[in-house]
Amino acid sequence: MSATMLRARLRAASGRPQARLLLADQLADRGSAIQAARYIAAAARGGMPEAQARLGLCYLRGNGVPPNQAEARHWLERAADAGDATAQTELASLALRGVSGPYQRGTFSAPNVATGEPNYSLAAELARRAAKAGSAEARALLGYILSLAPSMAETPDEADALYRDSAKAGSPLGQFGHALTLLRAATPEAMSEARDLLSDAADAGLPSAHFLFGAMAESGMGGAPDPDVAVTHYRTAAEQGHNGAKTRLGLALLSGRGTKRNLVEAETWLRRAANDGDAVAAAVLGDFHASPDREPANLEEAAHWYRHAAELGHAGSAHVLARAISAGAEGNPDPREIVAWLRTAIERGDSAAWADLGGMIASSALPLDQLSVMHGWLQRMIQEDRPEAGYYVGVCVNCGIGTPADEVLARRYYLWAAGEGVIEAMVAAGEMLLNGRGGRADPTVARALFQYAAKRDHPGAHYALGVMAGHDRESAMVHFGRAAALGHAKARLLTG
Repeated sequence: MSATMLRARLRAASGRPQARLLLADQLADRGSAIQAARYIAAAARGGMPEAQARLGLCYLRGNGVPPNQAEARHWLERAADAGDATAQTELASLALRGVSGPYQRGTFSAPNVATGEPNYSLAAELARRAAKAGSAEARALLGYILSLAPSMAETPDEADALYRDSAKAGSPLGQFGHALTLLRAATPEAMSEARDLLSDAADAGLPSAHFLFGAMAESGMGGAPDPDVAVTHYRTAAEQGHNGAKTRLGLALLSGRGTKRNLVEAETWLRRAANDGDAVAAAVLGDFHASPDREPANLEEAAHWYRHAAELGHAGSAHVLARAISAGAEGNPDPREIVAWLRTAIERGDSAAWADLGGMIASSALPLDQLSVMHGWLQRMIQEDRPEAGYYVGVCVNCGIGTPADEVLARRYYLWAAGEGVIEAMVAAGEMLLNGRGGRADPTVARALFQYAAKRDHPGAHYALGVMAGHDRESAMVHFGRAAALGHAKARLLTG
């Protein structure tokens, strides 16, 4: 034992919290995290706010003690109540991540997970207290909170002012935030200053700064695109744990843009990002394993990643997952689950999923008990002004799928959806108007609907116009030929 360590231990033996904290620092410098945590805990129990804050951080990060969110919050709150700015800032950050409200201390407390929605009000209150105490990091955090919840700002430019002050104080987060403000100005002077600030933040080890540098280099913001520089910054940020950078680095390695193509390393980074909650990375992994370029494609693995992406909120993956399940990627297809994911895709804005959902409805694959559920959902979509839903309700009512057939009602649904621009509904309404089904015949309106749909290359519309051409054989064959080219079966028979 060195003389310095011996003196530190003797001073700590006096029981003074400050001496115990100084010994903890020396132990931590020597890699003795567990012993250091013991002395930090002793100083915290002695009532020292700084030690209480540090003990809270130990429990939060698992430094020398098992991670324990409840215990972390207990000690951080004690320190914050005593005015410790570090504890106030950390609690503000936790509130921003949805960690606030009641908790239960104990040996088997919950792990470090968010428990609810972000508490902007509490986060802003705590960050303000720390900022007023002089914390540059707290000013940067408060600027970020106010940029998310501008109604809490005392003045319209308060967030920008906080970033600027924090940057002047040397805070990497402040430098990053102020750089974002300057980039929005988009002037050459602002761009130059933003780059300097980002450089300082990156040199200080802030992964977000490296990620933004990478994005700027990749897109050519402020100059020509430079994929090589982009990959360098993405790799640095990814190695420091930045999730978006893991995804961008994986994509670069997958495509060979800015670096040598390396599928094994690409998959490794994409898996890391996906497992840390990046929906795009999970979706890309699904495409990666489903690709016909792979020998062979692994549809089961692809479905796994599409499911993960869909559960993370990726709209396109919900649709592709439904198709993968339908193709048997996970065993016998379950129509209920296929429809559930198609509905999810539609609710998330993937309009292409309507066609697959329509195919499920028309195929009679759904059990009867699910058809009533489907009708209820379609009606809700109509109330939300989704005209495609009106078309598919029309299909069900017209064909008697899960409900009594009613041509009059079907025609109304088709006409409403057609009026909202649904091409399939125009063709369906045109057929009913032409043949007088569900009401009086109106060939003139029917022709107008077919012509509109034909301009959008709907094969059924071209076929109908060919039929309506009558004795004008030249016009009829033009439409039949176009319908055949678009895949219309009857038109192909007519054109040979």
